[in-house]
Amino acid sequence: MSESAENLYRVKIALQLSFIVWVMLVIFMFYATFEATARMYGTFLLLFMVVIFTPFLPDGAGYEEGKP
Repeated sequence: MSESAENLYRVKIALQLSFIVWVMLVIFMFYATFEATARMYGTFLLLFMVVIFTPFLPDGAGYEEGKP
């Protein structure tokens, strides 16, 4: 893997991790703000989003361990 491709791969993973953190923060604010019915619908929406976005997460293939 060339150096630019490796840097692009790292940026992609960093953006995905950042996205996960922001989603978690929104979920915590949602649960702190709304009542039980909205929480139930929010939980189903969250599970649906996880099912939709999971195939797009990196699987680590092609990335060699031990390389900086």
